[in-house]
Parts: sequence; C-alpha cells; structure tokens
Amino acid sequence: MATLNRVLFIQDTVLKQEPVQSNQLPSTKQQSIPLGTLLVLKSYELPINNSDHYKLFLEDIQFKGFSSNWFAFGKHAKIIQDEITPVTSISAIATKQQAKDNVKVTVDRQSVGNQTGFLKLVFNAETIIKRQPVDSKVLNDPSKQIIPAGTELILSTDKPDTNNSVKFSIQDNHLKFNLKDIEFKGFSKDWYVFTQHVGIQRVD
Repeated sequence: MATLNRVLFIQDTVLKQEPVQSNQLPSTKQQSIPLGTLLVLKSYELPINNSDHYKLFLEDIQFKGFSSNWFAFGKHAKIIQDEITPVTSISAIATKQQAKDNVKVTVDRQSVGNQTGFLKLVFNAETIIKRQPVDSKVLNDPSKQIIPAGTELILSTDKPDTNNSVKFSIQDNHLKFNLKDIEFKGFSKDWYVFTQHVGIQRVD
C-alpha cells in the first residue's frame, strides 16, 4: 500500500485560513480540530520565513467549503509519512455480536475518567459519509462528504456504561455517529458510514 502524507493533531487546536491568531478570524475561516485527529494531505508546506504554521492542502475533505490553504500551528501538529494499517471493521465486530441494530465497543470506564473524545473512527477505505443510510448517489452534495482512507476522526459519544461498553446504532449496514468539534457541510451529528469501511479505536 502506498505511503501517505498525513497530519496528526497532538492537541486540541484550530485550523485557519490565515496564519494568524484564531480570534482574528471569522468562524467561516476556522475549524476546531480535536486531539488525535488524523487527516490525509494532498500536499503541505513546512513553516518558513519565521512562520510557525504548517500550510496544509487536504485530500478530498473540505471544511467551511475549503480544502486548500489551511494553516495549523506547528507545535499542535505533526506530519507523518506511513502506510495505512487497517483496523477491525465495524461490520466484523457486529457479526460477532447478537444485536443487529447496534454495535458495542468495549472501553474501560475507569480509564476514561472525565475525558471526552476517547474514541476515534478509523477509515480503512475511501468512502462517503452521509446524512442518511442510503446509497450516496441519491443524496445531494450538501448531504455527503468523501473521506479518504487513512483518515481518523474523533467521535462524540456517551461515557462507557457499567458493562464498559459504548453502544452505536446500526441501520441498513451503516454506522450512525457524531463527531467531536469537527463539522462537515455544517453538521457534526447524525452522520452515517458503511460499516465495512470503518473501525473504532481508543484515542492514544
């Protein structure tokens, strides 16, 4: 499998359309990014000329209508070059579990504490996330978003229950999920993705 350029966010941060303080920009030119997010890059530029920001060109993904010219503070992000390591898919996990309309992910409740965003959605294959669990061909552009293989997005979930599990709904072979902080097409909640294309893991 080909080596990818990706950017890993090592703390909560903000992507910006200009390399300035985020409080100097309107909300339409910035996007909050939670710790642990991993995005695939088309290309990037290292900080130069006393700049302390990476300039990022995202593969397929758009925030606020832009995929190019995003700036990330250098101390909050790390460029990594490696191959994708697929994780166990949601469909494989669901097959082993009894219920057909949900899947449970095991998470040690005590280890979570007050942490939010402790699970990540790992994309094993390029796919499309959707506002409805249907064929993407029948949805208009504002209702879907291409996500490249190798992307990892932080989930917004309930805390683990007393059985140390977090439950996700499944509908028509699609996982329903909510994202932490990140918005696509103006939405962070109630997205669907085909269960064979993704897995869920703890955030390191």
